[in-house]
Amino acid sequence: MTGPLSALRARPGRWQAQSSTSVGLLLVAPALVLVIGLVAYPLVSLVADTLRPEGRAALVAVLSGDASRRALLRTLWVSFEVTVLAVVLGAFMAWALCTVRGRLWRILLWIAVLAPFWMSVVVKNYAFVLILRQGGPLNRLLVALGLMDPRQSLLYTEGSVVVGMLYAMLPYAVLPLFATFSGVDRSLIGAAETLGAGRARAIVSVVLPLAARGIVSATTLVYVICLGFYVTPVVLGGPGTPFAATLIGSYLFEYFDMPGAKAFALVILLAALAAVVAGQALARVLPSGDPA
Repeated sequence: MTGPLSALRARPGRWQAQSSTSVGLLLVAPALVLVIGLVAYPLVSLVADTLRPEGRAALVAVLSGDASRRALLRTLWVSFEVTVLAVVLGAFMAWALCTVRGRLWRILLWIAVLAPFWMSVVVKNYAFVLILRQGGPLNRLLVALGLMDPRQSLLYTEGSVVVGMLYAMLPYAVLPLFATFSGVDRSLIGAAETLGAGRARAIVSVVLPLAARGIVSATTLVYVICLGFYVTPVVLGGPGTPFAATLIGSYLFEYFDMPGAKAFALVILLAALAAVVAGQALARVLPSGDPA
């Protein structure tokens, strides 16, 4: 083939649709520098410092101390509670977003899902302070119904922390589940109903197996984020319900115990890593979601 096109193809140094490896590395270099400097180096430094003699002693003290052990167990348990509630409620909201037909209802659901993203952490938590405090609207309602003593308060309890964390984590459960449910062929539900299954049974027996991997991924995401909550336990839980992140802050800013803070941070990091590994292992043995 001859002509201008062949001459352009034969010309050295011409433009190519695919960049060279050196150009690709140059473009990705800023991101690599940020990842190495802000993620990789701190993690390697954290592990290396904890493996030193003073770090190992601090790790033993953290794991054997009553306060740190209670904070760790409370963090793991409350994160588990919030994860279960967020995934269950998020599944209902995600399915409603996939199936609702009215435009107004869809808009309202999306506003409810995205509202926590539109508010800062401080605004969200202090809004719950006003709602849950003694003399607040929810407190007055429960007192009027005879379900609560007027001298009691819903604030500064483990339940208030669960509520605040749940509100913040719902979008992180709804959005992945919405993407998962959107990929499910809903005609399979009609086929199951044709074979005699009710709507609830059809959803449980058809949709959930196909969406199992997405549910596991959403669960892992929510649980890992919950492990690092700091502001919500401080504002809504108070000193009576310390979390791992708040105790790490105390190690740093009150006790000036850097080895203890690093040791406790490594424990939380290992707990998050264990959750991710368990989620990945479970996702491998679950159905892929392809009905074929």
